[in-house]
Amino acid sequence: MEYLALKFDIVNSRRLPHRDRVQREFLMLAEDINRRFTHVLAAKFIVTHGDEAQALLNKEDAPEAYRIYEYLTIAMRTASLRCGVGLGTLSTDIQDEAIGMDGTAWQNAGAALETAKSKRRAICFQGFEPAFQLHLNALGNLLCYIQSRWTREQVEVIRLLAECSSQKEIAARLGVSEAAVSKRLKASGWQYYYEGRTALELLLKQAAVR
Repeated sequence: MEYLALKFDIVNSRRLPHRDRVQREFLMLAEDINRRFTHVLAAKFIVTHGDEAQALLNKEDAPEAYRIYEYLTIAMRTASLRCGVGLGTLSTDIQDEAIGMDGTAWQNAGAALETAKSKRRAICFQGFEPAFQLHLNALGNLLCYIQSRWTREQVEVIRLLAECSSQKEIAARLGVSEAAVSKRLKASGWQYYYEGRTALELLLKQAAVR
């Protein structure tokens, strides 16, 4: 049986001026991730070394891999995160939390994270068919680049898209006009990002079924 292993680390964590605060935020987000994504996690998201974390998904839930990374990066605006995603099998029993396991899924995730570090990418995929892997890496990093350009005001609106049914409701929550909400979304390139994310999730679904 194949899985998707996810490995994360905080970029240049030792150089952060408020490293302790960022690490505490990371730990708090672990609880949030496990609550929000409990329906797709094969093994719970866990922070392993203060500035590193791991999670495990069933391959049928591969499209959720980017959503988890997206949620983390939007929530942690004070630090940058890298992610390695590996497709493969487990050579050990599955655990409740994503630690204490081995297999090609974890090896590929580790290799993907190292590639992200060496090539200065935000996210890397490994263990997929070469043609799929090329497109996953290109599209994934393009989305991450768009996201990295979002302002605090744009992120405020984007965070509420999943909770609110209309721009009018978002405007009321933020105490701004509907026109201001529309302007922020347009300036963020949200429509292009949304379409690209949908394409990446479809590609992940296809790539994981091999």
